Amino acid sequence: MDKIYFNQISVTQPMAEGVAEAMASWEAMDSEKLVQETREQISTLFRGPGAEKVVFTETVGTAMAQTIRGLFKEGDHVLVSSLENDEVIGALEAIGHETGSDGRGGVEYTKIPCDKKGQLYLYDPAKDTDVLTVIRGMLRPNTKGLILNYVSEVCGSVLPVKELGEFARRNGLIFIVNGAFSGGYVPTFMNLWNIDIFTFYGGYGLLGPKEACGFIASERAAEMLGGSSMREKYEMASLNMPAIAGLHRALEFVIQKKVRFLCNNGLQMVEYFIRKIQHVSGVHIIGPGYKDRIPVISIQTDFMPESLVAEKLEKDWGIIAEAGFHGSESAHRALGTYPRGTLRFSFGYFTDIKEMERLVKAMWQLTVQTDILPSGSNMPKE
Repeated sequence: MDKIYFNQISVTQPMAEGVAEAMASWEAMDSEKLVQETREQISTLFRGPGAEKVVFTETVGTAMAQTIRGLFKEGDHVLVSSLENDEVIGALEAIGHETGSDGRGGVEYTKIPCDKKGQLYLYDPAKDTDVLTVIRGMLRPNTKGLILNYVSEVCGSVLPVKELGEFARRNGLIFIVNGAFSGGYVPTFMNLWNIDIFTFYGGYGLLGPKEACGFIASERAAEMLGGSSMREKYEMASLNMPAIAGLHRALEFVIQKKVRFLCNNGLQMVEYFIRKIQHVSGVHIIGPGYKDRIPVISIQTDFMPESLVAEKLEKDWGIIAEAGFHGSESAHRALGTYPRGTLRFSFGYFTDIKEMERLVKAMWQLTVQTDILPSGSNMPKE
């Protein structure tokens, strides 16, 4: 039985055409030219300030941790979305503490709450106020920054980067956006949206190697991180040339195809999945509906633990998904799925309808194989 990879966030399979070949033959390329061109591609795709502001790091977590440490100091306060991943929260905890904790010193941070759909609470619907009232009320005299996960790797929701970028500009905040899983799926206008740090990840939406990671800094952030010596201070000492070669080839594909076109297929698969699965008794969809999302969706079930669902899907159907916290305990607490976690499916550009049909059929079979649910009336409908 052929394997179907519905954990594309973790294992991008397949990657864009020619990526594997580029990674295997990088030694035959002009390394300096290859690196420079890849920096230019990254800046172009995310509308950044230029190739000289692109820095390659070992992981996205490294990029986030390094820039957080470089841009904030003891006594500062930052705002952070409640959907951040563990690496961001870990970096903040290493140098500070959350508002209301007993910690002293370091960088203090306050989480912006979100609803059960994975959308940030930016306003109070019961009051006639502008949409940023809630977050404005969190500002302090020592608030220096705003950190935002562009998309949630748990439920797939897309957060309002453009609006919060304008908010950051008006309030003089350093704006850091974790774009690890947004690249290739939602557009980014770094210069127009006042983004100071934007992190990238070569896998998933960029259809390249997951080892190709880093960040882009704005002119302002670059000066704060060392100016002309920024790359020397923060870039990995020995570049991963096979990964950069693979990313170069993948970006050629992504830039040629255009982001909105690439996203379309994955969103069609999400819509198909929701339409079918929402009628299966005992399956609960976590997060937003068809819109304002990337092709990532999480569920919880009534009939068995999500880890067992994942095990059965792989064993009986050749379907590989991922159960657990997905590297974001904070998001699960915000979404109400803690401490259980979820079963996550991440679809992609190459996911096809036959694979989705197998998944829907498998989920249906799992419900009728249990004693909890009656058979017959739960078959997925349009």
